[in-house]
Amino acid sequence: MSIKPRNFDKHMETQLVQQGICTQKTLDKYSNKEKRYFFNMIYIGAVGRRKHPSDESAFSLFSNERRKYIPKASRFEELKTDIPLIQKITSYWAGNWSDGYIITKAGYNVFSNSCKAVVRTGGLEDENNRPYNPPRNGIRSILKDGKKCHVKECVPTEIVINEFSLRRLMEHLKQQSNSEHIISQIQLILATATANRSGCLPTTYVQSPGGRFYAEGPLNLQNCSRIIRIAALIDHYDIDIENCHYTLLAQMCERLRVSTPYINHYIQNKKSVRADVAEFFNCSEKMSKEILIALIYGSNLSRYGILSKLDLNLDNVTIHGSWIDNLYKEIVKVRKNVIKDYTNRTPGHFKIKNEAGMTKVTKTDKIMNAKHSTLLAHILHGAESLILQHMIRFLGDDIVLLQHDGVTCHKSVNTAELSDYIAEKTGYRVKFDLEKLALNFGCDNFGLQQPIDHEKLNEVYAA
Repeated sequence: MSIKPRNFDKHMETQLVQQGICTQKTLDKYSNKEKRYFFNMIYIGAVGRRKHPSDESAFSLFSNERRKYIPKASRFEELKTDIPLIQKITSYWAGNWSDGYIITKAGYNVFSNSCKAVVRTGGLEDENNRPYNPPRNGIRSILKDGKKCHVKECVPTEIVINEFSLRRLMEHLKQQSNSEHIISQIQLILATATANRSGCLPTTYVQSPGGRFYAEGPLNLQNCSRIIRIAALIDHYDIDIENCHYTLLAQMCERLRVSTPYINHYIQNKKSVRADVAEFFNCSEKMSKEILIALIYGSNLSRYGILSKLDLNLDNVTIHGSWIDNLYKEIVKVRKNVIKDYTNRTPGHFKIKNEAGMTKVTKTDKIMNAKHSTLLAHILHGAESLILQHMIRFLGDDIVLLQHDGVTCHKSVNTAELSDYIAEKTGYRVKFDLEKLALNFGCDNFGLQQPIDHEKLNEVYAA
């Protein structure tokens, strides 16, 4: 569900006329349904959501979604010509990606001025222009796939943000090139908080079919660029599960008495391994982290796997027998044992239940086996969700924001006590990274990147 300031679409129409981009007569050619869809695409594209797989500067525009609002392609082409706020830079490729668009300079100006035009305490609405209605406990009662959510934990539905810090960051970014997405994110966060009657940023969650909690809307403090979250929640504390999925997989294997020497080595030497992987592939440590995450999500090290998606070139002879090649082979080998264990513990046939209580079929409609990488991701997400739910119970009112493998809190936390509590309640012994959020404009790694979406990684890299 999208959350935006009330009358945001009307502000955009006003800006289009005032800036001379089109006339009111031109706008009146199109129905409210058509314009609502088009403005929602501007809304999504301006803040850098739905990144296109072939060009990160673009966003994906799906024709099957567009047809629900604008059935004829010719009508959509006419709309784009009359209201030139988006430009196609990448064409549809069957089985790979949809059309890719960028926001034009005029589009960013319209979006920016629409954010500035938001009325204080004017209220919020959803993508269908209906009043925004948050769930009482902060978590929707319906899952992403329409099934009932059984989670009873309560989390805050609003977040107090540091507006001064965000505005300071925005002024800093205006001095840099290629910061349009980040600036638009800040403008929208500020506009949304301004429109909310409390002056706080509304934040509610919906649980995925795997058990993860996703903050609603195209932009929020869970999915925005890291530096924006730091600025908005400066002096708060991030508490994350250290090396979450590798740690969980190792302990699942340990219960089955399955040896995992390479996985254990990575867990025990996280920083040095990431540095070694970065050196091996001649890439950044951020890339090395993504490579390691992609392996556990089913990618391989061939020219069709993660290396091609990160545009890294290394011949198979060099990779064969290397440490990371052995890690990949170990993951492929041990995941079969873990999947078999969870399948055997799930009542019925052709399904697997994870520890968040979520069930997934192990055969598709075509009676084909589901990918092992997909099933392992389902298992890992379930264990991660179970831990997060117990973190919510332990931390209570200190929680400000849910993330996938951790939370942001008002104050520091005794991580040893939290670790003991999680071990007692879930059987998983995990460590936690604790970080006080602070802005550092002089840092080379300024943190403009958005967090890695593990669920999307599973879709992209599964082999």
